[in-house]
Amino acid sequence: MWFDRVYSTHKVFIPFAIVFVFLVVFTFIMWMVWSKMEPSLSGDIDDEHLKAVVHVWLGALSETEMSEWLQLFIVLVGPMFFSAFLSSTLSNILTNRAASHRKGYLHYYFCNHVLILGGSKEAVGILNSIAVGGKLKMDVVILTNRDAEQLWDELVPMLPNKRWKKRLMIYHGERNMEKALRYCQAELASAIYITGEDGEADRDSINVDSWKQLRGWREKKATALAQCYLLLERNASAYLFNALPKEDTLTMETTIMNRLDSVAQQLLIGDGAVPKDFTLDRGAMEEKSDLHVHLVVVGMTQMGYALATMAAHLCHYPNFKEEEATPKRTVITFIDPAADEGKKFFKGRYPGLFELSHSTYMEAGKRSAKSGPVEKYGDFLDVEWEFVKGSVVDEWVCDMLRDWRSDKKQLLTLAFCGLEAERNLAQALYLPREFYRYVDEKSSLDLRDPLIWVYQPDNSALIETAYEEVSRYANLRPFGTMTESFDPQTEKRVEAAKRINYLYMNVGKPYRGMPEVKELDAMWRELSYAEKLSNFYSANSIHTKLRCVGDLSKPIEEPLLTTLAKLEHARWNMEKLLVGFSALPMLDRKHLNEKGTKEEIDRLKKKDFKHKDIAPYDGDYGIPESSKKYDKAIVKNMLDVIYPQ
Repeated sequence: MWFDRVYSTHKVFIPFAIVFVFLVVFTFIMWMVWSKMEPSLSGDIDDEHLKAVVHVWLGALSETEMSEWLQLFIVLVGPMFFSAFLSSTLSNILTNRAASHRKGYLHYYFCNHVLILGGSKEAVGILNSIAVGGKLKMDVVILTNRDAEQLWDELVPMLPNKRWKKRLMIYHGERNMEKALRYCQAELASAIYITGEDGEADRDSINVDSWKQLRGWREKKATALAQCYLLLERNASAYLFNALPKEDTLTMETTIMNRLDSVAQQLLIGDGAVPKDFTLDRGAMEEKSDLHVHLVVVGMTQMGYALATMAAHLCHYPNFKEEEATPKRTVITFIDPAADEGKKFFKGRYPGLFELSHSTYMEAGKRSAKSGPVEKYGDFLDVEWEFVKGSVVDEWVCDMLRDWRSDKKQLLTLAFCGLEAERNLAQALYLPREFYRYVDEKSSLDLRDPLIWVYQPDNSALIETAYEEVSRYANLRPFGTMTESFDPQTEKRVEAAKRINYLYMNVGKPYRGMPEVKELDAMWRELSYAEKLSNFYSANSIHTKLRCVGDLSKPIEEPLLTTLAKLEHARWNMEKLLVGFSALPMLDRKHLNEKGTKEEIDRLKKKDFKHKDIAPYDGDYGIPESSKKYDKAIVKNMLDVIYPQ
């Protein structure tokens, strides 16, 4: 067993060492035997005995007096060893090396490469993202604890470009072990993606452990800066990072991403990949519009929560007037058979949000009393919530869907976010017929046609075929496919967030355009995760603002500047509430704005997680001018954020 294990190793020198040792030992033994049988004249062991043994060893009869039986024995062993044993050794070495390469046990030298820690399906999306960035010449190393050969078979057919096959290398190992990071030359990588493996129960925990190991290893060995993207699966995992201090080092800049948030932002931002007609607002939410956005999320799952919260971040429109009797708020509705429990979970997760929000609960066709904001805080949020306990197959739910469909003042979107892809599709297809066109109708969509999104994490080919070939399903779209879940615009979004940070940090200073990349990067590395995330959300919302105001060929001046600043502040209010902050009562806000000290305000933010600027934009209990200048600085220069010179 010991010999088999050693001899079949993928390390080339070991089989050769065995052959060499066997050759030397056998030759020495035969030398000794022949010397004893035929001593030299001097009685010593001399070179003539050795030469005779080697001569016979090579397959020729010796001219010495060596015993014929001994010569026969040496000749038999010699050809057998060299022609059989040595040949099989060479064959075994090559076979083992090829197998070791396929299994990911051979390691090579790479520098300035892309390192992907984990063999999940997101790797395909990452490769596609790299291709979008024009980096096809970079080598890519994937480290996985799966069968590397099997991963090769899965990945190669899905590669976005055939050239990746020549640039891709798969290693076998654990992503949270320093030894594996050393094999991958993690200290020499220019970009690192920590994705994890498909189906891991503790995927997020191992990813974070891998991130910590990686950060420590690079601090010891790396000499250059690398971009690191840490992917987390669950919303709660990303939520915990809000409390982290600055985590960047001189050798690694970290961007923390939630896979489901990445799916949601690709669907909702509307910055090119999704046409304007397939956004929640359809490009129709101008200041004088009488419409409001209504997103219906079917399934209170992790995907459903991600989609709803991302919509709450983005859906702020200029036609919301809080002073009106019935302001035009964005409505986000959850439908789920367990909506009563889901409501408790969701409200418990965001207590500060629901102190300020309108919300409704419905069960068996009965609407509960609408709960509004706590009176002492004021009523100024532009998003409200509904929780419906039921299923889209329930008749009373279908009636409610028909009423929403026929309401000419709402832009309706349904998103089926259940855990089972087949069930999501079945529920979408069995909607009331009013939600789809008749076969002979035109395929282009009207403004008020409902959009129907179906979560399909494994494969979206069936739905794609339906809307491409059958005009009846022109408003049906899949989303969330695992291989496309990594946002290909990630790098561009990071750069936009850095420019938002520059505007925020330089409020009050003359603006002369964006600085060099090095300066933006240096400022970015000083931020905590929560501060980075805030800049991300602000940059992502610019496309929604642009759809609301149309072409901005001229510089942004009053009154448009104030209109956009109000939208930015409404977005900021929602962001702070969703990351765990709470508002202060109106009287306390007014007191702090007039007489509050910086120490008192900082203590409330850092220790109590309360912020005085979670407030309306205008009015006696609104934010002060010193806070408004931040919103105005961002929106005034927002075109420079997404369209840098």
